[in-house]
Amino acid sequence: MKTYAIPRTDLVVSRIAYGCMQIGGTWDHVPLSAEIEQKADAVVRAALEVGINFFDHADIYTCGKSETVFGRVLARQPGLRDRLVLQSKVGIRFPHDAYLSGEPARYDFSRAHIVRSTEAILQRLGTDRLDLLLLHRPDPLGEPEEVAAAFDELHGAGKVRHFGVSNHTAAQLELLRRHVRQPLVVNQLEFSLAQPALVVEGFRANQAGAGATSALAGGILDYC
Repeated sequence: MKTYAIPRTDLVVSRIAYGCMQIGGTWDHVPLSAEIEQKADAVVRAALEVGINFFDHADIYTCGKSETVFGRVLARQPGLRDRLVLQSKVGIRFPHDAYLSGEPARYDFSRAHIVRSTEAILQRLGTDRLDLLLLHRPDPLGEPEEVAAAFDELHGAGKVRHFGVSNHTAAQLELLRRHVRQPLVVNQLEFSLAQPALVVEGFRANQAGAGATSALAGGILDYC
């Protein structure tokens, strides 16, 4: 497995990360079953065997159960945590979020939510720190000062080592960079054959009737 040193960090990660979105089973609050725990053990073991050391989470994945079951895998293997790079994301809130009390789903980049969600992530994973914390897609109403305050608190307490974002445009990154003191070292982007806008917009620039449409990517790839 080839590795990659993330710039402005001491993190060396496998070029392939394991996405943990589904390892918690169903997207509800049904308790984890023995079968789900066995499958989680198996997939983490398989990832480690091929050289993957980078595991990607988010607080919403299977309503928190993905992090919970991953934390149980870590607890059964003393010393494993220190061999891994753990990344998680915050900022998306579902209607069944325990903190919403019936309020609508939304993005939430408030200081209180970022800090509270990160502390809950650490509890579910059974660790004292995240190597990377990302803002999970842009919050159109987010206040960068709130993000900066949350990052300062989490970094100062040793709970998060490095910070980043996901699917942010160049302008959104620049706005955040003017407020946060920590480097934004990652922009996790959705990109595939089915979602090629990052590169398509570059070679279709100023072409009328190119024959296909693509999502607006805002020059993200060139900026990064």
